[in-house]
Amino acid sequence: MTDVTSFDGTRLALYSWGRENAPLLVLVHGLGLSIDSWGDVPERLAADYRVVGYELRGHAQSGDARTGNYSLAAHAQDLSAVLGAAVPDGGSAVVVAHSLGGGILLEHVHGGGADDRIAGVVFAGSGGSGITVAGFPGDGLPRWARARVRSGWFTVLRTVARVGGRIRPIAPLADRLVRKAAFAPGEPRDLVEKVRDDFLTTRPLALAGTTLASVSHDGVRLAPSLTVPTLVVHGSEDPEVTDEEVEKLMAALPDAELVTVQGSGHMLALTDPDVVVEQTRRWMRRMSGDRPVQESTTTSMTG
Repeated sequence: MTDVTSFDGTRLALYSWGRENAPLLVLVHGLGLSIDSWGDVPERLAADYRVVGYELRGHAQSGDARTGNYSLAAHAQDLSAVLGAAVPDGGSAVVVAHSLGGGILLEHVHGGGADDRIAGVVFAGSGGSGITVAGFPGDGLPRWARARVRSGWFTVLRTVARVGGRIRPIAPLADRLVRKAAFAPGEPRDLVEKVRDDFLTTRPLALAGTTLASVSHDGVRLAPSLTVPTLVVHGSEDPEVTDEEVEKLMAALPDAELVTVQGSGHMLALTDPDVVVEQTRRWMRRMSGDRPVQESTTTSMTG
């Protein structure tokens, strides 16, 4: 592990696998998670590629935001700092984003314009959008309603995050909540417990602040800014990213392909690593020119 310093002095924990001169992949994880949420996917991809991943500000081994800033814009500038450290001069990378990582990526390309360091994108369990409460989109709310929702959610999130350590002994309750939020029925219990531990050990201010920043964040509105070829890998039973959200994202992306993993939930790197590795390798081959990129196509597969 090494460190990268972001625009405001925040320290980001950076991890790498594979040969220095191999084609580059950059991993961006989701809210309340860590580099461990990728499971063994980085090690497996490192057989062919240089893989770099980092932990979001205030998460796991990364430092707290030096200025207390957990906005999506701050997270997007963190991604820019990581790309600056990882991508060689004149080079480029394929960015693989999970969950909120997709929203961070979309904020990055929307706020800064086209980034020549990004050659392609894989969304693995990400719709790129924010929500107000589970399953309730916030982009259609009037401004006054969004303000009230944000204020209420910040209070709730800060309280839940602060007492998270105290309720950890109530594992069955916590696991039921995590399963409902991130997993399809029947997916392995040990993976549910892994995600629960990640979430409950994320620092309270980072968890509350980052979630607040993602409330009503409309990634679909930003999606036209992502002009590079994009692969969306979606679990058909994902409780966090609905089929409708993915359809809207696909319609907004200029150049995209959809792969649906039947029966799978939100944590695809943990539950379906074979699919994530296979599809990422396929996209890397397309970026290298081995095969032409197909536009707005859909494939369904069994996880």
